[in-house]
Amino acid sequence: MRTCRLCGRRKAAEQFLAGKAKKPSSACASCRRNRQRQHIKGYYARLSPDKRHELTHKRRAESYGVDHVAYSRTAILARWRYACAYCGDHATHLDHVQPLSKGGADVESNVVPACADCNLSKGAKTLAEWSLTFGPDPRVARGTGYPF
Repeated sequence: MRTCRLCGRRKAAEQFLAGKAKKPSSACASCRRNRQRQHIKGYYARLSPDKRHELTHKRRAESYGVDHVAYSRTAILARWRYACAYCGDHATHLDHVQPLSKGGADVESNVVPACADCNLSKGAKTLAEWSLTFGPDPRVARGTGYPF
């Protein structure tokens, strides 16, 4: 049994072996994991929003196995004057016209600004699939006359 220098708890000696070489450490495994998470969280918090976006989308594109070319989120939103490409409302999201999950590339020409409602309702659908979800409100069609 050993005492962790960070949390002060007594734990089994196996909890104090770190890394691939299993070298002894003065901090337990859970404290080392917590410090690593805090470090990563702080690292990303210090980055500019465009850089954070760049790293996130690069990782997403790699996970889908599609091309990724760096682009500026801020520049795209400014070019469209923060208007949703689908409905014209205030855009806070970026949407891939051809979804990454369906082979769309993560490049500027495949990205448009979208409001939260449009982007979240579109999800991973293509424009053709998404357009099939539009139509009369089924509650109105039933004859109630009221959409609620």
